Amino acid sequence: MKKLFILLFLFCSLISSYAGTVIKLGTIAPAGSLWDIKLREIASEWKRITNGEVQLKLYLGGTVGDEDNMIRAMKVGGLNACAITAQGMKEIASDTFALCLPYIVKDDDEFEYVLDRMKGDFEQALDKQGFVTLGWAMTGWVNFFSRDPVVGPEDLKKEKIAIDTDGRISKIWIDLGFRAIPLSFNDLVASLYSGMVDSTYVTPLAASAMGIAKTAPHMCDFKIAPVYCTVIVEKKAWNRVPAKYRDALKERTAEIAGEFYDIIKVDEAKAVEVMKKNGLQVHEVSDEVAQEWLKLSRDGSDAFSRELISQEIYDKIIAIVDEYRKK
Repeated sequence: MKKLFILLFLFCSLISSYAGTVIKLGTIAPAGSLWDIKLREIASEWKRITNGEVQLKLYLGGTVGDEDNMIRAMKVGGLNACAITAQGMKEIASDTFALCLPYIVKDDDEFEYVLDRMKGDFEQALDKQGFVTLGWAMTGWVNFFSRDPVVGPEDLKKEKIAIDTDGRISKIWIDLGFRAIPLSFNDLVASLYSGMVDSTYVTPLAASAMGIAKTAPHMCDFKIAPVYCTVIVEKKAWNRVPAKYRDALKERTAEIAGEFYDIIKVDEAKAVEVMKKNGLQVHEVSDEVAQEWLKLSRDGSDAFSRELISQEIYDKIIAIVDEYRKK
């Protein structure tokens, strides 16, 4: 019996050694999406770099829940890593949400300039909460999609708008005079279809992939804020990865994540044209109405900075934006 036990122990040890280190990574991105393709590329590269010693196992399409659920799963060890948007990251370190404040940055060049200078602060904030940052990806700009035409703020106030489930954010929207409905991202399409909400804010590529334009066929052609994502891993899980591979894995992950946006811009332009052929109406915003949005954003950004973002980080970002614009 003792010999049998020893043989079983040796067999299990051999299997464990053969399996190496498995890192379980979750994302709300659906199968077949660009995230799916690029995450599979990252997984393949991890296997190549480590000669199969480190395996990246993917859980796509919110199969482990929304981003809040993924964060909770990482904290208890059910999940080790995730490709997560700034919406989810703010539940770990709220300052990382700063660049998603409406109309803080206005175009790709501004975003890239500011993020490049803020990465260190954001990564330090995530590190303090027990997470290692492996790569950043710009994934587009958010627009309003609605059941009825929305051009200015007063139009949007007539709509029931789906927003983040974070109570702090819903309070800000309500205080600004909007009919805000806190809603999980995974429930968005069904809620638009049922009439529970009339509008939402997503990137055009996400709207296309999710079929949002079928029930919200109006897009306001005024970019609200950039959407950026991060690949993060819980520190204890990262420390299980052999030290000799960590730098190479991190470098390669960052490279692949950095390739996202060039591909996304091409795919998004195609997606908008397809949606327009299928009935999407894109509403341009005049300079006068743009000023209405900007005035509202200043009020909202002040509220966001009080509720979510440290004054130090907020002021630093504004200073960097001003620096860029002076150049």
